[in-house]
Amino acid sequence: MVCLGILWNSMQNYLDEVFDDISCYGEIIDYFTMNLGDDYEKFVRDIYSCDSIASWKVDKKIETMFKCTDSRKVTIVFINMEMSKQEYHIFKKRMVYVNLENMKINIREKYSQIVNPYFFDNVFHVSDDENEFNQDYDIVNRYKDEYLVKEEKSKIKKNIKKGNNK
Repeated sequence: MVCLGILWNSMQNYLDEVFDDISCYGEIIDYFTMNLGDDYEKFVRDIYSCDSIASWKVDKKIETMFKCTDSRKVTIVFINMEMSKQEYHIFKKRMVYVNLENMKINIREKYSQIVNPYFFDNVFHVSDDENEFNQDYDIVNRYKDEYLVKEEKSKIKKNIKKGNNK
């Protein structure tokens, strides 16, 4: 299954290292960077609008992201992952993919020691399932044309499509 990950502004200085970390769990099939400028906060809120996350948590994520760096860049990464094993997640109250959960936990834990200030998930967001992939994909595409970093426009692969992530 293909997952859509977002490396927030706090991670822009660590892309090579985090790409190596991601590669331990799956294959990075594409990535690009967007400089969201004044629309950074709106983008974050749009991404989390589909989740059942409390608004105070989104506010706190944004607050800590703004304290980490002046950068308003995010890197979107598409990861092809093996998703055969699932377990019940007690806090999410649903089944989750073990490989995906392990990747998220390990990356967040590692970079929580580096990113200051750290608040849960202000380093890495990743879609948990096909529905979230499609929602995140639509949101990213609404922003991509306007905010894609100019040097990267020619390198984007065209093989990632909504609803085609099995």
